[in-house]
Amino acid sequence: MIRLLFLLHRYLGIAVGALMAMWCLSGLVMMYVSYPALDGRTRLAHLTPINWGHCCRISGSILGDTDPVPPFRVEMLGGRPVLNLQLRPESAALIDLSTGARIDQVSATQAASVAAAYTPVPSRAGAARIPGASGITRRAPRLIDQLDFDQWTLEGISPAQRPLYHFDLHDSRGGELYVSSSTGRAVQLTTRWQRFWNWLGAVPHWLYFADLRHHVWLWSQVVIYTSLIGCFLAATGLYIGVRQLICSPRERWSPYRGFNLWHHISGLLFGLFALTWVLSGLLSMNPWGLMEGGGAGAERAQLRGAPISGMELRAALQNLAAAAPADAVSIESASLAGKLFVIASRADGRRRRLDAYGAATRLSSADRRFIAASLHGEAEGMQLLRQGDAYYFSFPGDPVELPVWRVLTRDGTGRRYYVDPVSGTLIAAVDRGSEHYRWWHDALHRMDFAALVRGRPQWDVLMWLLMSGATVICVTGTYLGYRRLAQ
Repeated sequence: MIRLLFLLHRYLGIAVGALMAMWCLSGLVMMYVSYPALDGRTRLAHLTPINWGHCCRISGSILGDTDPVPPFRVEMLGGRPVLNLQLRPESAALIDLSTGARIDQVSATQAASVAAAYTPVPSRAGAARIPGASGITRRAPRLIDQLDFDQWTLEGISPAQRPLYHFDLHDSRGGELYVSSSTGRAVQLTTRWQRFWNWLGAVPHWLYFADLRHHVWLWSQVVIYTSLIGCFLAATGLYIGVRQLICSPRERWSPYRGFNLWHHISGLLFGLFALTWVLSGLLSMNPWGLMEGGGAGAERAQLRGAPISGMELRAALQNLAAAAPADAVSIESASLAGKLFVIASRADGRRRRLDAYGAATRLSSADRRFIAASLHGEAEGMQLLRQGDAYYFSFPGDPVELPVWRVLTRDGTGRRYYVDPVSGTLIAAVDRGSEHYRWWHDALHRMDFAALVRGRPQWDVLMWLLMSGATVICVTGTYLGYRRLAQ
């Protein structure tokens, strides 16, 4: 039996040892370079203030007075204010508020005006002058192509936003921007530096090759089953290493020499980490629904309440146009208890909550009581967190919004909710599935057991030590397997 186990371990190492070594090395890269993403603050910083003088008309044929209104956003597009109605995850409606007409598709020219805000200033000779840019001259972005997806647009972009315009920004960082052809929103921004390091980091680590990742089911099965093989390889190696240590002659603690000895030593020291690291990577895929969360769609709908009508939206937009919130570059709906409120955001990220008449209004004690009751908690138990807790916290390269209200339920489910103190919207929800994911993946995969551990530089030192040990296991094991195969 032990002979069979040795053979199985050897040939599994030949099959996936190199892959596991690559996972280790690419994981080290990912400690410093994340998969590219256009964050909300960066996007806001490149928007222009809303021109309320050309607002706000909506054709009755597009939105009737009694029609329910989904979540919406108002921003500028090509020098005109537009209303983006998020009908469903797979569809959206874009309305030109200067004319009231629906925009069936954002033109390449309109998309280029969005991309132009990301181009460097000043420019070289021959640059284009961008309307509304106060005389600033920028080099016009170059449209590369229009696509449904590529290597950098595989996640976080809904089907409703595709296809995408892909622009070269002509900057020193090799910036490339993607703009939705249905909403006119910038949805992804990458630099030459990010693209290079991601080919050494996230892409091989997640097996995130575009043609494979685009087929979600196939990609997930490949990752799950290669991770399962890796778990079995690490488990058998750990067993064999301990057994050989126990059964070794008294005068020699290990029966091995050379690369075999290095493999044995690293396996004894770091084998348990290698096993839990691969296992936690497997669990990040939530195989077979093991850590399936319940989601928070029902709670968000409960907080919003009954949808407002088309008539209410028209009146609110007219009131906003009259109030003309200063320097607002984005207006986003934040309905609460069936009443319309909006969040007016500035380019510097500052936000204000406005009512349907355009007046500034903060969350009241009555609002907090409603939020707590809707989430099965108590208003007296709501706590304003200015620092993260065990389930809502910033991690290197993955910050969260703070402060937030935390609501702990009193219905026995143990759920906890995190609410934006400006808008009253639900930011995150943690249920049993989320708790399991936090400890079985975040803790085991990133050694993120507590705030003290995740701080830098101590986290870097710990991860470099553990990942280097795991890399030695994988590299020596792969070498030994192929050397034996070549004999």
